[in-house]
Amino acid sequence: MKRLLTLVLCLLLLVLPNLSMALTQDEIDWQVDDYFKKSRTTGGALVVVSAGEIVYEHYYGYQDKALEIPLTANTYFRIASVTKMISGIGLMQLYEQGLVELDADISTYFGYEIANTYYPDTPITLRQLMSHTSTLSVNGGYGSGATIHDMLAKELKRRGNYTDNEPGSVYAYSNFGAGVVGAIMEAVTGVSVNEYMTENVFQPLGLDAAYDPGQLSDPSCIPNIYAADGSRYRSVAYMLNEGYEDFADPENHYRTTVGSLWIRADDLATLAIALCGNGSVNGVQLLTPESISLMRDDQATYGASVTGESPYGLFTQREETLLDENHTLYGHQGMFGGILCNVYFEPATQFCFIMLTNGCNNVLEDHVGVLARRQFAFAYETFVTDGNVDPFLVQ
Repeated sequence: MKRLLTLVLCLLLLVLPNLSMALTQDEIDWQVDDYFKKSRTTGGALVVVSAGEIVYEHYYGYQDKALEIPLTANTYFRIASVTKMISGIGLMQLYEQGLVELDADISTYFGYEIANTYYPDTPITLRQLMSHTSTLSVNGGYGSGATIHDMLAKELKRRGNYTDNEPGSVYAYSNFGAGVVGAIMEAVTGVSVNEYMTENVFQPLGLDAAYDPGQLSDPSCIPNIYAADGSRYRSVAYMLNEGYEDFADPENHYRTTVGSLWIRADDLATLAIALCGNGSVNGVQLLTPESISLMRDDQATYGASVTGESPYGLFTQREETLLDENHTLYGHQGMFGGILCNVYFEPATQFCFIMLTNGCNNVLEDHVGVLARRQFAFAYETFVTDGNVDPFLVQ
């Protein structure tokens, strides 16, 4: 009898920790809200995906703080640099179609020679641009009105738009380089980035997204953007008046794919499912499994135009600080004003995390927003057990 009681007690000790993890919906909502509050978030969304299905989504705060208009599932977010990863889906479609080559000299797409003035004989390639090893400067000639030819043509020897490193050899994050990828997309398709992505990525999945807020279906759901201190950084009216040239102009459209995409949180989750899996979602095959794998991989391992280490594959970051050393996450972070947007996924567990804000205290810790770290750790602990996805923890 004593042995039986001991056995029962041991079993209870094994079971109780798992029972304690079965949080109610209200308990999860409270913790998510608390993390948003601690980072002085104006408005935010958190979506968790398990095994290809949304198992949790929650919306917090305001899309207009002064008018007290609540942020809802219908609210769009400007996702800042997460735009790069989503635009990468379109670029990889063009790669699959043979319209672009990852290791070809980008001069091919512009009709004149482009080269780093310090290393004029080393080609600059798409693989380098998408892995942030191209040696193009961080922001190039943003705001100058200069064309790509003005800034990058080999004959002009513009040292200020390049770093003194051989292309492909060194990682250095470059918004300018990412924008040039968008220019190349327009050069080979003959249409704007927005038109290509709408017809080939968003519409096939029934997603409402655009690189210009004026082209979204419901302008009443566009939020203000707030600074880290809670003050208004960009009003809806200001952003709607910025305008967008919805036609191909490769020489001048080198900002679009940097951080301009607007999308709802659950629609972004749909794209994360495709990136986390085999390129397919809701019966639509956006990319082949091989292209998905290529986006995640260390490009230096291919023995091609990238020779140096980079935390990025092709517009997709390998993030190894969110969990322990046994977990590699993939995704991207975006920041603009007080915006903090994070998308991370773990193919091994089919866990996807989407956190978007229209403004918060977006302080970083080891290059990742503190708010995102808190929300991610809580979401992972709540919805993933022993490395296996368990969508039934929410009761």
